[in-house]
Amino acid sequence: MMETFNGLGALKMTMKILENIGRNDLVERLQNYQEPNNIKAHHPVNGTVDVATNRDELQRVQQFAVDVTLDPDTAHRDLVLSKDGKQVYDSNVTKDVPDSSKRFNTCVCVLGKEKFSTGISYFEVVVKEKTAWGLGVTRESVSRRGDINESPGKGFWTICLKDKVYEALDDPPVPLQLKCCLQKVGVCVNYTDGLVSFYNVDTADLLYSFTDCCFNGNLLPYFSPYRNKTGANAAPLIICPLINEISMAQLKAVQRFAVDVTLDPDTAHPSLILSDDGKRVHDGDVKKDLPDNPGRFNQCVSVLGKQRFSSGRVYYEVQVEGKTAWTAGVVTESIFRKGEIRAKPENGFWTISFMNEDKHEANDTPEVRLRPRAHPLKVGVFLDYEEGLVSFYSVDTADLLYSFTGCCFVERLLPYFCPFPNDGGLNSAPMVITRVNQLD
Repeated sequence: MMETFNGLGALKMTMKILENIGRNDLVERLQNYQEPNNIKAHHPVNGTVDVATNRDELQRVQQFAVDVTLDPDTAHRDLVLSKDGKQVYDSNVTKDVPDSSKRFNTCVCVLGKEKFSTGISYFEVVVKEKTAWGLGVTRESVSRRGDINESPGKGFWTICLKDKVYEALDDPPVPLQLKCCLQKVGVCVNYTDGLVSFYNVDTADLLYSFTDCCFNGNLLPYFSPYRNKTGANAAPLIICPLINEISMAQLKAVQRFAVDVTLDPDTAHPSLILSDDGKRVHDGDVKKDLPDNPGRFNQCVSVLGKQRFSSGRVYYEVQVEGKTAWTAGVVTESIFRKGEIRAKPENGFWTISFMNEDKHEANDTPEVRLRPRAHPLKVGVFLDYEEGLVSFYSVDTADLLYSFTGCCFVERLLPYFCPFPNDGGLNSAPMVITRVNQLD
């Protein structure tokens, strides 16, 4: 089958057949199967872009995804990198950092830590809301001092957006005629075949390919968020993790149990502000004059959902994008709501938290440090009451963040939300209960 048919579909079907007949040894070999000779891209002719590829081809190259992180030692002094090394933008403020030969001193650029010297490598970058940017790969040996000529002859294989024009910076540069503005770009390096290809991830179109490249040594991922003089180009470049197909299937399976969750204002701490539809909550910094009923939190800035779960399976999602601290999960109906709260299973809490801008924890006993591939923007909460299971997912990456197992539920459970204090506006973004849309 693999000799007769090409593509990811043939690979999946072959592995399924081998599993059914008990040939797990061959399944393991196929899990590392590569088609280097088939991962070819089309090169534009006479300045026009050959209409790209299909979804199968993009999925084929996505099999070679690598985890890319930014190298702060190479970053121009005006650039701001996120703590996880996945985002970068120009701050217009020059920092006092060591000026080594590794660091770009004129061009606002930064390199990835990962080195490509063989085989096929692939990564994706979000360019949404940016008005100018450049990205691709470069030789490790390129000069990083002074002005830079981003061309293959100088060791750069990149595309860019500048002055509202998309270009492949070839010799000479080639304008790219696109169907729509780019939101996410895929970069594929086939080192063996001397090929660097760029994809529009949302449409699966091939944007451009540099062919017959002479690499001569290690290649590094290359990123330039460009200048942000007026604030119009403030959005970051974001290296985004790829979704594993098995993880996606697992998330889809629990999303089938989605329920409609709304916030209960009678339980909300007086400083919390809830939207009229009961879907959003944030700390308003000012305590309102509200009745201190037994069901209301009076010290912890928390709120519960109206829905009560006492059987079966349920799932809901919470947007936490833009927040610097939050806690979400489920709790028993009888939890103590006055004074300080210790969110632990023995106290009726099954939750995870994000604090101090980079610390994710499962509030188990003892606490468990979580290390997600990227900061979750949306969290999925899944409860299987009979199985005693509470699981948390990063919806954006389909990754399982943590599971509380072997739980003993003897009463009704409710959704729990803690947006944490506003922190002078740094944590003003709301927690938002969102509609569940299954991943494509």
